[in-house]
Parts: sequence; structure tokens; C-alpha cells
Amino acid sequence: MSKSVGIVAEYNPFHTGHRYQIDFLKREGFDTVVVAMSGSRVQRGSLALLNKHTRAKMALENGVSLVAEIPYPFSSISAEGYAMAGMQTLKAMGVDAVCFGSESGDGQQLKEIATYLLSEEYENSLKKYLEQNLPFPAAREKAIFEKFELNKNIVSASNDILSIEYIKACIKLNWQPEIIALKRKGAAYNRTTEKDGFASASGIRKRISEYRFDSAENFIPAESRKTFRQAMDHGSYFMADSRWEKAVLFKLRWLAKEDFEKLSDCNSELAGSFEKAAAISNSIEMLFDNLPTKRYTRARLSRIILAAFLDVKNDMPKDIQYIRLLGFDKNGEQHLKEISKTCPLPISHSIKILSEKSDDCRKIATAESRACDAQATFCKFSDEPRQDFINKIVKV
Repeated sequence: MSKSVGIVAEYNPFHTGHRYQIDFLKREGFDTVVVAMSGSRVQRGSLALLNKHTRAKMALENGVSLVAEIPYPFSSISAEGYAMAGMQTLKAMGVDAVCFGSESGDGQQLKEIATYLLSEEYENSLKKYLEQNLPFPAAREKAIFEKFELNKNIVSASNDILSIEYIKACIKLNWQPEIIALKRKGAAYNRTTEKDGFASASGIRKRISEYRFDSAENFIPAESRKTFRQAMDHGSYFMADSRWEKAVLFKLRWLAKEDFEKLSDCNSELAGSFEKAAAISNSIEMLFDNLPTKRYTRARLSRIILAAFLDVKNDMPKDIQYIRLLGFDKNGEQHLKEISKTCPLPISHSIKILSEKSDDCRKIATAESRACDAQATFCKFSDEPRQDFINKIVKV
């Protein structure tokens, strides 16, 4: 049996930094690279730039063996929930190791912090700071600093935050894969400028929003530039433009406080704020200006906005219910054969087949399908509807 490693990713879009990680793993002797990839919606509450099958194809063109989907709502919840969904998927896929990008690259320190965050000592410290009306991220950070003497970046940098959550999820799942913390190279997660020949996904998306396609293409691996260019030429990329803003605001203005309260991530205080803000805001930025952004992160507010737009309530299952395959190569196909009898979850490329497995599967499939339709509708030039049902699995 080949040596396998799992990655949780958004590939929004796939770029040279992602290729760097895969090349590293290949050099380390991992023949099979399994990716749990966000579907049509990403963790910070936006729709993905490119559709999921295009992103899967770009990954497969660059050495990934198998791509499975993290469906909405799991692809767009808190870092803790997103990490758990990713680890549940990779555990079910039977990988030997898990690799994640990390600003610190200090796997041992990350493990120590993850273990602490599951302790009663941490819960007591966190409660103390939350009672001081600090936002959760700030309270969490103070609780960690109270225990450890470390570089502040290790608890505030985006990839390290997720790294800690990945390890926590493994502990909760009683799963002990080899943990590989690969130090991130190049531009930081949310920086729009390049560094050391690498650009972040945020930087690439900014270039695309400015129609600087040639500049963006410089940070796409050569193996995927044709796929990337086809998407750009066809206008098959999501644009948060005036059409999108008007549609979102129109939907939000329908909703009363009690409607917002039924959405995931939304409490009574936020529900009231959203009802008032939607009535007086003429743009998304104005909406944020009228919301309590000091206490709640913009990512959380963005997730609520998209949940409202897609009409996805807070009654969704708490755990991954199926494995939806987006694409594979020969190594990935062999890996599927090896795990087919041990995978604890239904596994298929067909969302229709998976949606019929149970009521919980249907709820998840419906939510992801809505996100997929929204991503297609609000591309630069609208793509075909119901892509979740008509796009075929990618084979490379």
C-alpha cells in the first residue's frame, strides 16, 4: 500500500504556494496526496472564485491524487468546525499523515497549545476573559498567553490558528496520524502583495477583480495555466459586484429578527442588528458599518449574510455525513479501491446518490447545491445552473 497524506484546502484558487506543499510531500515519500477541499463556499463566508470541479482539476494537474469535497455548511463555519470537518473527511479516507501550512512551522508547540485548548484550565481562563466582553478570538488569545510564553503570531496568524484546530480535531476523534507542519513561504494568507515569488490566494483574487489576469497567472503553476485561462476567458469566476450586492441586500430586507435567529452563527443580539442594518444599508460595506463589528468578526458576519442569502438554517447536521468525490488520478483511484471496504461514510461522485442516503445527507447536499448555483449565477458571465448535478468527476 502506498504512503498517503491528507491536506485540507480551499484552493481559492490553486497557486504556486500549494504546488510547493505538494512537491515537498512527494519528496518526503508520500505517493498519494488526498485533499479535502471546500466546495462552493469558503471558510470566511464568501463564494469560491472558481467552481469546485475546476479547482479540483487544477489540484490534480499538480500532483494531488484525490479530491473530496467539504460541503457547505462545513466549508463555511468557525475555524474549529471547519477543521473538524476536514479531519473527519481525511480520517474516513484512511490517510497515514496530515500536512498543513503553518506560519510558525513549530509542530510540537502547536500540539501543546491544541492539548491545552481542550483542558478545563483553558475553559476557566477563557470564561474569565469573555466575561470582560472581549471578542472570542481576543479572549482565546489572552488565555493562551496566560499559559505559554510564545511569539504572538502563533495564535493570531491564520494558518497557525487552523493548524491548532486541526490537531484538536485529531485528538477529539481519537486519531493519531503523522502531523506535518510545513512552514509557509511567501505572502501571508490575507496579504495582497507578493513575497519571495509567491502570492497569497487573496492577492491573486485581487488581481482578478482588477482584470489583471496576466499578473494573476504568474502565480498559477504552469501545469494549470491553460485551465485557469479558460475560466478567465469564459468569465467563469465569481464576482462580488453590484449584481451580487443588490441580490444580497434584497434578500436580507425580507427577513425579520426571528428569521435571522434561525441562521447558524446568529444569536438574538446579532439578529436584531441585522434586521436594522439591512433596512438602512445600500451596500455591503454600509451593512458592515451598521453591524457590531467590534464584538463580532467580519468573517462571522459574512457567514451569516451568506446563510441568509442561501436560506440555510441552523438545524444542519453537526458532522460530515458522506464523502463526495470531485476527482482523482491513477494513484487516487487505487487508494479508493484500498479504502472502499473500510470507509465509514457513504462515498460517491454523485450528489444525487449521496442525497438519498439519509435526511441529514439530503440537508447537506441541498445546502451545497444552493451554494453551487449561487457561485455559477454570480460569475462574471453566469454559468449553467445545477452544476452539482451535471458536472462529471474529474479524471487526470
